Parts: sequence; structure tokens; C-alpha cells
Amino acid sequence: CVMTGGETLGPAVRARIQQALGATVRGSYGASEFLPIAWECAHGRLHVNEDWVILEPVDERHRPVPPGQAGHGVLLTNLANRVQPLIRYDLGDSVTFHADACPCGNPRPSFQVEGRCDDTLHLDDGQGRVVHLSPMALTTAVEDGADVHRFQLRQTGPAQIEMQVDLTHSPTPAHSGEAAVQALRRYLRDQGLPGVQVSLVPGPPQPDARSGKL
Repeated sequence: CVMTGGETLGPAVRARIQQALGATVRGSYGASEFLPIAWECAHGRLHVNEDWVILEPVDERHRPVPPGQAGHGVLLTNLANRVQPLIRYDLGDSVTFHADACPCGNPRPSFQVEGRCDDTLHLDDGQGRVVHLSPMALTTAVEDGADVHRFQLRQTGPAQIEMQVDLTHSPTPAHSGEAAVQALRRYLRDQGLPGVQVSLVPGPPQPDARSGKL
């Protein structure tokens, strides 16, 4: 059996893996906050490990969403982590719980993942093409390329990005800020976006008013 994770497992990819490796392919669903949230059964449904985790689909105002309806986000409560409790943590994923029992016989709730609800950047490459970039890809480029971990990116135009970096604990603030800008520029060039302007805005990142998260 081959288990996959991290991205949606499409039919074409599943078939290719099964053909190449001669093995059953099953998807899984997890996050850094709780790795084995759910496993896929033979009927393609993800079953929640509800003895270890509570998963709650909610709308934009964090109100419960009934089975059969896609949520705007999903709240995770980790029942196993007593060192750093996570209670109703918003993963930012849209999931839909099935209203009926699964034909596989597993009595645990099952659902399907629609995907992330994070804002995606749509950047103009200057040649009439729009390139779509996910928030995780952008943040990973800055974190790995500049060793900067508290920052905020904001798209202000078709080919413009503003960056605010928390330099409070940096021994070389000027260097850290410039390194973050250069790391992002390198990533954008690799995506065919050398003309995108990246500017460093003074001041620390602003937390979300509701959650307090950056």
C-alpha cells in the first residue's frame, strides 16, 4: 500500500502510481498541528480519527456547517497534545462531511477536502500571462532563503508586492530585511516573474484583528 499526503490525489496521479508500483494507493489528510487527521478507505472517503482529534467544518463566521455542505474553514482540536494544547484551531481548509454512512463499514465520520481558502496571489508576468502563487510557496521561499520567519506579504498591484518584516530580534535588521526581499525576488524570477516589484515597508507585520495571528 502506498500512502500519499500533502496535496490532493487526483485520479490520473493515482492510476499512474498504481500502474508503476503495482500497489494499492490511499490518500491521507493531516497538518503540522496533527499529522494523522484522517485516512482514506477503499471507497475514496477520508475517515476522521475522532478518538484523537475533533474536526469541525465552519462558515466564514465560525458557525457549524451541516453535513453535505462545504465549509469555509475547519477547526481542529488535538486531543493528544497536552504539551501545547490546540483547541478549535482554524486550519484554513474547506471540507465537506458526508451525510450518509460509508459503504466501507467504517462508522467514523467521513469527508472530502475541497482545498485551502487562503488568498492566492495573481501576478502579471508582463507578457499577458497571469501566474497564480500560493501563500505557502511564497512564505517557504522567504523562510528558507533568508531565515526570516515573521513577515507579511501584501499584493498592491498586478506586479507589485509589499513586505513587512519583524526585525525586533534580528542582530542585523537591515541585512535581514534585504535578505527577505532578495529571497522573494529570486523565487519570483524562478516562476517567470522577474518584473514583479518587491518593496520593503517600514514597521512590523500587522496581526489579524479577530484571531491575533500574523
